Amino acid sequence: VSITTVSYSLNNDPRIPAATKQRVIDAANQLGYTGKSGKSANKDYLKQIVLCLNTLKGDVYSDIIAAMKATLNLNNCELMVYVGSEITRIKWMDGLFVLNSRVKNEDIEQIASRRIPAVLMDREVDIDGTMCVTLDNFKGCNAVTQRAIEQGARSFVFIGGPKESYESQYRYNGFCKALSDNGLMRRDILTLQTDFTYVGGLNACRFVLERESAPDAIVCANDETAMGIIAGLKAGNVTKDVIVTGFDGLVDPSHMQYRFITAKADHKYWATTSSYSMLQMFEHGVQHDMKIPVQVIDNI
Repeated sequence: VSITTVSYSLNNDPRIPAATKQRVIDAANQLGYTGKSGKSANKDYLKQIVLCLNTLKGDVYSDIIAAMKATLNLNNCELMVYVGSEITRIKWMDGLFVLNSRVKNEDIEQIASRRIPAVLMDREVDIDGTMCVTLDNFKGCNAVTQRAIEQGARSFVFIGGPKESYESQYRYNGFCKALSDNGLMRRDILTLQTDFTYVGGLNACRFVLERESAPDAIVCANDETAMGIIAGLKAGNVTKDVIVTGFDGLVDPSHMQYRFITAKADHKYWATTSSYSMLQMFEHGVQHDMKIPVQVIDNI
């Protein structure tokens, strides 16, 4: 049989017929073979789970990786981090986490067609063999925008992430819904796309201030961008009491000079829930999708 069949058989993979699996196990036992986990051939070996990211920069990703490792290692699974979008090039994996908007849905479909379970953390799509465990991006951004409106904001700018970002789009939709519900939605509302970074926010703020007077509120798709916006307001000597909003809860609003609102997400809980979902998929197949709630916090 092929090397792949041996590997699948020794990992007790259900895709291998029972008779073939037993032949491989018998041969491995006769040879005294043990895998890298140190367990005998007729036991489950470490499952290799891939977490696909676009970058390793930022506290969010370090928290997610640490929480996933802690959960998976206790359940005979090993986490491997892959930075990139070409997931079909990965030769071996037992499961896949996707937190990278650059990954194409059709590539996820190809992985899932191989009966490799996938947990999608950055998008809400219906792909057979996958489940979605996402932050409540729509409701979170809707809530922070509503909070800004309650504080008197009537003119807005939205600073989003990359065009292909599902998370940024969901947050933008939540922003628009809050404006629409309050009769504030206008076609001329300025919307800019950044790369979710501090520098991206700083440059966006400079553009806003050169183009027009500061709005009542600048709604950002994440906290790091919001910090760049605040730095830009300071550099521009903006004295207007602008409200800045973010998403993630990485910054303590009580320490902010400007009025600041954010949707705080528990990233470790998100990672742990995603890991448990993967483990359940191994045992019972695809589970129901889940949304991780966020909490609005501010210094207003």
